[in-house]
Amino acid sequence: MLAGQGPYFGQATWFARFHPEKVQSAIDRYVAEIIRVTSVLDTGLARNGTGWLVGDKCTYADLSFVTWALVGEGLLRELGKLEQLDEFSQYHAWMKRLSEMPEVSKIREQMAQGRREHGLP
Repeated sequence: MLAGQGPYFGQATWFARFHPEKVQSAIDRYVAEIIRVTSVLDTGLARNGTGWLVGDKCTYADLSFVTWALVGEGLLRELGKLEQLDEFSQYHAWMKRLSEMPEVSKIREQMAQGRREHGLP
């Protein structure tokens, strides 16, 4: 599944947090892409029916999406737009399963620590 997650989520983060000028049209475009990509993930999870992206267990495909998903969720929270993900029940259940894995929990904490150290929410 090639969803463009990294480039879209990265550009959303760049324009919302780091770009020297506030370019609202760019922020809006890439935030919309976060929502679209999350919808694609939700649909893929529903089609597979196992709770994972590929097959019936957690694979690299699932793990490759975790860090950018966390970045996207953090940015949407910061922008007051996190509720736009509310309709994606398969996505939320999947993220919950992933977050309960010790390895993913560790990554989540390391990312949170890095954000704090750099003054980010």
